[in-house]
Amino acid sequence: MKTFIKSIVAFILLGVISTASFAQNKYSVTVVVKGIQQRQGKVYASISNDASGFPRGTNVKSAIAEVTPEGEVSLKFEGILEGKYAIVLYQDLNDNKQLDMNGDMPAEPFGFSNVTMLMGPPSFEQCAFDVNENKTLAIGLMAF
Repeated sequence: MKTFIKSIVAFILLGVISTASFAQNKYSVTVVVKGIQQRQGKVYASISNDASGFPRGTNVKSAIAEVTPEGEVSLKFEGILEGKYAIVLYQDLNDNKQLDMNGDMPAEPFGFSNVTMLMGPPSFEQCAFDVNENKTLAIGLMAF
């Protein structure tokens, strides 16, 4: 009987140790939105690790922040696993919860991580950054 109990305890300990070794750290990514010209509406942002569908692909998480009359606007993504990610955001000026377009061009301010100028839609690789610790990124809004 003692051998049986020792076997069960050893099995449980082995399970705990193996589960702990496969656990991944989770981090927070904070986005500070720069270049807000019109102090109205909301900023919608999404973080993605889907290179094939970027920027309209599957999102890991989304966040929304109200644009304040003054000061910075920040959004925070919690519980992000280690890996490579990219962020896309836009300022919804008319509260219709979508990025309005003027033909093929955005009609509302928008932005991407790691991109300050555009010569067409950016790729995931252009926007990507590594998450291996808590991060704060500044993303500037662009408008056409």
